[in-house]
Amino acid sequence: MLMRIQIENGIIAANDFIDIAETLGIVQKLDYILLRKAFQKIKETNYKGILFVNLSPRSMTVKDFIENLSALAKEYKIPPANVVFELTERDTVKNLSILEKFVMRLREEGFKFAIDDFGSGFSSYHYIKQFPIDYIKIEGDFIRNVSTNRIDRAFIKSIITLAKELGVQTIGEFVEDESSWKELSSFGIDYGQGYYIATPSPDFYTREETAGQV
Repeated sequence: MLMRIQIENGIIAANDFIDIAETLGIVQKLDYILLRKAFQKIKETNYKGILFVNLSPRSMTVKDFIENLSALAKEYKIPPANVVFELTERDTVKNLSILEKFVMRLREEGFKFAIDDFGSGFSSYHYIKQFPIDYIKIEGDFIRNVSTNRIDRAFIKSIITLAKELGVQTIGEFVEDESSWKELSSFGIDYGQGYYIATPSPDFYTREETAGQV
């Protein structure tokens, strides 16, 4: 789940306002608003699936964020195990002790975690070693050329093999066509994400609509 702002007939993508929100020191408030709206929609639609959430690193440093989040989940009766927070090494807090404390406290509350853009840098492997991770989202740059590039295929296969050894589920990002999905499926990937699977929508997709993919 990514944050977007709708203005009249237009949509402002997260990349166009997140940096400004962080500079103004209000990004954690936006994260909280996003979670509340998502939880409201889950309750209204009786959605039973998994909710993946991108969090700003700034939210991890806010004193009351975890307490407010836990209270919000209880208010809307959302099972914490159905909420997965995505950690991205490109923008995660530099102080790993802060990140570790944040992850462990939310883990105690029952929430789950994914590494986003896995393989985009060396820190990915450090994260999977140090933190209790439930999902790996494989970097889209590898996925784009999976049907034609043997090096990308080798990387993807090795990541999937590692994940299976660790009992972690895998998600392929940027799955844009049928041939890529078939290739990934042959490797034993668990889920796919991209325009071939489903387009961005303000509504939740059901398992039937995505044929078991995400």
